[in-house]
Amino acid sequence: MSLTERTPMTPEAAAAQWVARFALDTMDDAEFEVWRSADPAHAIAFNRAMAAYEAFEGQGNLASVPSSRRGFMRAAGGGAFVMALGAGGLATRAYAWSSASAPIGGHRKLGLPDGSIAAINTDSCLAWRFSENERTLWVERGEVAIDLCPGARAILHGRDQQVALLPGRFNARLRGDTLDLLVLRGQARAGRQPVKAFQSLLLSPDRPPLRRLSAAQVEAVIAWQQGEILFDEATLGLAVEEYNRFLTRKIIIVDPELATIPVGGRFTSNDPAAFLDAVSMGLGIHVSVSEKAYLLTR
Repeated sequence: MSLTERTPMTPEAAAAQWVARFALDTMDDAEFEVWRSADPAHAIAFNRAMAAYEAFEGQGNLASVPSSRRGFMRAAGGGAFVMALGAGGLATRAYAWSSASAPIGGHRKLGLPDGSIAAINTDSCLAWRFSENERTLWVERGEVAIDLCPGARAILHGRDQQVALLPGRFNARLRGDTLDLLVLRGQARAGRQPVKAFQSLLLSPDRPPLRRLSAAQVEAVIAWQQGEILFDEATLGLAVEEYNRFLTRKIIIVDPELATIPVGGRFTSNDPAAFLDAVSMGLGIHVSVSEKAYLLTR
């Protein structure tokens, strides 16, 4: 029985088994390609597992690994192989998926193979695979901005959604299972639904709502690219939720009734000091600092 005929398993577990078969030289390329092409998540999982294997292989010749370790690799299911070796973010040498990420509070800008530019927001990850016929991008986690140059057909994936991108500038944020796409320049297309400049599309399992954003709303969406965070007609609860994306020491609203208070302003995204000062002095909220959090109380 082939891997593709067995009881379904997670992409990470299947990828671990494929990498084990690769390492043991028992990999069927045609069978693998069927599995890999069935879902973008399969290719991403294999990329990570393969990068982890390559990092492990670099520590010594695989042939010198004891038979007990090779047996472990054969039995590596449920992601154990990946977890044992650690997650990677490199392109595999066998299949050209690449990925890049930014840590909490960090940002990263990089050039893509076709000359396009991607910016990656805090705690976010973007994966891509480019060929002569198609450019595939996947928001694996968080939020990215893409300045897409002319070239082959471009498809952007979220969890279970995809949207075609024409040359232009875009901001894409994964909110749970929903991909929030803002077109800043150019055009995108979800099925037959065109999305034009200053329009935002929420790609969800339901009918995707299309919204036109004001200049102030657009400015708030892209403020992170300048290392800022902008609140326009937000509640304190939503502002804290947004700020916490950038912070390792989180802000906690101890008294729930404070969450509905309206707030606004522009602040530095990775340092909440000015925001907390404004909350304290402008709203009369007590701010105390613990070892792990900022606490907001009356």
